Amino acid sequence: MKLFDILSQNERVIVWSDQADAVLYTWNQSLTLQCFIWVAPDTWEEIDVRTLSYAPKSIDDARRAAQVWADG
Repeated sequence: MKLFDILSQNERVIVWSDQADAVLYTWNQSLTLQCFIWVAPDTWEEIDVRTLSYAPKSIDDARRAAQVWADG
């Protein structure tokens, strides 16, 4: 999946990324966070998804949830 495909139609926004691990976390602006890993030039693969028990009220709230998830 190309980055454009991940973000197309404003269905998801990137809320957290980790260059060292080549991962990014997206939020669907509702309850879902997704984790993608870079597998090849311009190619990302979804490796995990998490449904939150609450809808973040802002992109900053979603970013904090993704950071907590990333930190394990």
